[in-house]
Amino acid sequence: MKSLPPALPYILPPRTNAAATRAFGSAAAAACNIPPQLAEILYQRGVATLGELQEFLYPQLAMLPDPATMQGMEQAIDCLLTSCAARKPVFIHGDYDVDGMTATALLVTFFREIGMQSVCWYIPNRFEEKYGLSKQSIDKLISLHEHSHGHGGVLITVDCGITAVEEVAYARSLGFRVIVTDHHEPHGQRPEADAILNPKQSGEAAHFSSLAGVGVAFFLIMALRRAMTTNGFSFGPTVPNLKKYLDLVALGTVADVVPLVGINRILVRAGLEVLSTKNRYGVSSLCDICGIGALPVQTEDIAYRLAPRLNAAGRLGQPHHGVNLLLATTSDQARDLTLVLEELNRERKQLEFETLEEVMEQCGTQIQAGWNGLSVYHAACHPGIVGILAARLVQRYGRPAIVLTDDATGGDGGNRLKGSGRSLPGTNLVDALQACSPLLDQFGGHAMAAGLTIARENLDAFAAAFQQQVTSMGGPVGEGAVKIQVDYHFENSSMLTEDFARAMQLLQPCGEGNPEPVFLMTSERLLQPRNVKGHLSFQVHSGGNGAAIRGIGFHLWRDSLDLRKPVDLVFHVKRSWYRGVEQHQLHALHIASC
Repeated sequence: MKSLPPALPYILPPRTNAAATRAFGSAAAAACNIPPQLAEILYQRGVATLGELQEFLYPQLAMLPDPATMQGMEQAIDCLLTSCAARKPVFIHGDYDVDGMTATALLVTFFREIGMQSVCWYIPNRFEEKYGLSKQSIDKLISLHEHSHGHGGVLITVDCGITAVEEVAYARSLGFRVIVTDHHEPHGQRPEADAILNPKQSGEAAHFSSLAGVGVAFFLIMALRRAMTTNGFSFGPTVPNLKKYLDLVALGTVADVVPLVGINRILVRAGLEVLSTKNRYGVSSLCDICGIGALPVQTEDIAYRLAPRLNAAGRLGQPHHGVNLLLATTSDQARDLTLVLEELNRERKQLEFETLEEVMEQCGTQIQAGWNGLSVYHAACHPGIVGILAARLVQRYGRPAIVLTDDATGGDGGNRLKGSGRSLPGTNLVDALQACSPLLDQFGGHAMAAGLTIARENLDAFAAAFQQQVTSMGGPVGEGAVKIQVDYHFENSSMLTEDFARAMQLLQPCGEGNPEPVFLMTSERLLQPRNVKGHLSFQVHSGGNGAAIRGIGFHLWRDSLDLRKPVDLVFHVKRSWYRGVEQHQLHALHIASC
């Protein structure tokens, strides 16, 4: 397999407003007892007042907006209260990624906790059914509830449904009341549901706009709990504590790569606390097999350990295993399901390995032809990994990429292809697909990720149109397109104290929209540099008192680099644990001779 390119070049912090940045840092250091460098980083990211700084550093659940202010919430709650009073069944229809799984598990658990006995859920198999809500999946939901026969009850979609016009109409014709909860971009006609909750709707309050599907579902249960309390509904022994559901919200939100700012920052910060308690059987078992054990759960653990295992179930057509793990009621049940997910994840990795080389060769041909938008087809590609392959291509070539394969669910003699795309900042993938829509059967998603189906005969025309559209959008492309943005340039390593490293943790949770800070030290001499299986192990002076802080540069050892001389070092400051003891470490991203 071809290796990925070396770390991308870095760019220095902006020089604009330098005096204002330093002044804000000094004022914040005095007012908030934090290092001025931390405040300067946030000032450059748009945190302009001490009040905004306090809210960012110390997010509280009390800061969440009133769920009743979300468009469609009043109608959704009226619908649910009526059904609860009449003891009508509730049907949850989810999606097969982590966002959809967690949103499904959240609603099922909540409705069961408040005493609703008739709660059914279903997530479609991506190989046998269309994406999202379909007539087939509605029929399967009905078959799961032996007493409903489709007459009466509420159907709630999570993480899907905003474009399901015919399907919602079909559900309502069967006697369902329908609540659509989604966060994907609406385009075209809206379904005539009883209520639609979608932060992307025109006119929605800006603070809701970045919610993941599970975040929308959480605001629904917030509003429902309040309304049930106001209207005198009985919850049983106690009123549900909604904070315990935030582990699911954190899982789905981080996995769906939505911006971790505003409401999402509040939800994920609290959700990581709940995740770290491991009170949910499925979470505890998953953490054990990932090697997290009793350690606190971080956003990186979700992104690179927990979410891929849950996603593997959906990618390989068995999403019910992921939801059942999150709903597990015994440790034995959770352990058995975790082992299933582990095996599915191993299978997913093998499938990816077997296919990546061939799609990379197609990309190489397109790049030689001067293409900026990549679109490749592989007949034997497992449809569950097209999204992962697209992400690998973006990482490798620095260009938006779409991977297509045969669609076994088409029912049209094999004439339809199914694909997934990933993009780069500066190129909105949904906008690009919208411009190509005359050639597409179906598409949907976000600026950075989308799915689509297309007739086989349109493949070449679509590839050319997609390339033309990406080029016209003018976003950065190429292996150096995405550069490492340095947040702070240290004058010397004496500023790297343990107190400073601890203060950096106030920026957590980091991720999309709130990237982990990147630091630069120039002309720094590394101490005790060693080659550890191709990784660079080193230390640097810390705190000006002779102390040192350890560092690691994964895959950064190069024989050609003379480490006896000073180097420029670009790095993150990480919190880690060794034998249960918390420590801080530098993770090098780029290293070069001065």
